[in-house]
Amino acid sequence: MKFVDDIGLGAAQKLETAVGPFVALPAYKRLLVRTAEPSFAARAALGALRCAVRLGEEREIEDIAAYWSTLSGSGPHLPAILELCRQLARFGRKSAALTLAGAEVEREESARALYLLGRMLELTGDGDGAFVAFGKAAARADAEKGAADVAVASRARRVERLLGDRTTAALAVADAASADPAGAPPDHKLVIALGRLRSPSRFVRASGLSLLEELGRDPTTSLGRLAIRLAAEHADALGDALTPLEADRVAATLRHVPDDAARENALARLAAAQAIAASRGEAQAEAITRAGELAPEIFPLVCRARAALTGGGQGDYGPSPSASTEPSSPSLRLASLGLAAYVALGKGRPREAAEALTEATDLVTSGGVGVAPPVWTAARAALGSTEPLARAAGVRLCEVLLSGPSAAPPGGHSAFALALARAGRTDLAVRAARDAVTGKESSARALLGSILREQGWALAAAGQRELAIAALVEAKEHLAAAGKDGARGR
Repeated sequence: MKFVDDIGLGAAQKLETAVGPFVALPAYKRLLVRTAEPSFAARAALGALRCAVRLGEEREIEDIAAYWSTLSGSGPHLPAILELCRQLARFGRKSAALTLAGAEVEREESARALYLLGRMLELTGDGDGAFVAFGKAAARADAEKGAADVAVASRARRVERLLGDRTTAALAVADAASADPAGAPPDHKLVIALGRLRSPSRFVRASGLSLLEELGRDPTTSLGRLAIRLAAEHADALGDALTPLEADRVAATLRHVPDDAARENALARLAAAQAIAASRGEAQAEAITRAGELAPEIFPLVCRARAALTGGGQGDYGPSPSASTEPSSPSLRLASLGLAAYVALGKGRPREAAEALTEATDLVTSGGVGVAPPVWTAARAALGSTEPLARAAGVRLCEVLLSGPSAAPPGGHSAFALALARAGRTDLAVRAARDAVTGKESSARALLGSILREQGWALAAAGQRELAIAALVEAKEHLAAAGKDGARGR
């Protein structure tokens, strides 16, 4: 019987080569029987798929793919399926390509098959389905020998999808931190670096900057130039909150700038930011002014920072010859808005403050913009405003800021939790207090417990019994734990 089958398969293959797929397809299909030996069935099915793909017969592809999904133990045929999917995609047969990729996953749910399915789901516009498929591919690749490239590629795809949404920043950081970039292509390294830069951990952020430094070693490529620019923007976004560890990595990246003058200017700006971070009082004010002289494009920020420090008016410190407009960089613009809002609040101009806070909220929501300390400071100041307009704008900004991890706000999350509770937003106060507990801030558990207790009584008064009980039970647990911690400290 095997001899007869081989003759039939050989004849179908000769028809495919000599005559074409139109004649060969029926010959292959006659060989697709359920009782066929697995290796023979796989070769026959692949031949039929080749012909159906060349003919563009989507119904035939679906039927043969259904047969293909029933085969098992038929050998490593994924490269052939991958090539067929590429051909289908090239000719716009996206649905057929997805059907074939799905059949391969049903036949053998390997890491590479799941990754192929994710790519085909992306192609058909199903981003959510692709995200799930890439997650499964990464998990399977971790357990499969020789699939390290699939693991990093899958996680890079997931991070790339998450980068535009601050609400999923924690998931992006988790995928980026667990991806091993060793041996990964440069575009994957760049995505992993961007994901790591969103981490609340300075060590994880520094590892992302190390990847940017690696990519920046060749500034003749567009990717290398982009890596250098992203490292500089990260430093600008954090400003004086940039840690020495991160500053060291940024400096290493900036040293790859080919133009001597641009390189020295960028390194001087970085040193100025570090000087601001290391100084206090009038010395810090002078350091801010020197930073404005080194980088004229941030002159509006310098004026507002000086105003915030001294109580002076905006723009009262002499004009900058080359800085007649607001900063064009999104990160610098965000910092400028934070300082503008803070100064406006101090001068009793709630409408101006609300406008600046609203624009800052829109910028943060759009994603990809680092949150500088002035933004946190302005949001916290707005929470304590007696003007409803400014306070409401501050609450909206806080809601966005707390939706994803970033560098810890000045004064920590505990101070924000208290300010939000006083502003009547216990839901956001609970979120901030949880971040304070995660950050191991002093007395954070006691704070979270007290806020949850207040929330519980408020829910009970509103008739939401189940939610009230849940909040009060959790409050009791945190307060009890805080009491034990205090007793151990004594």
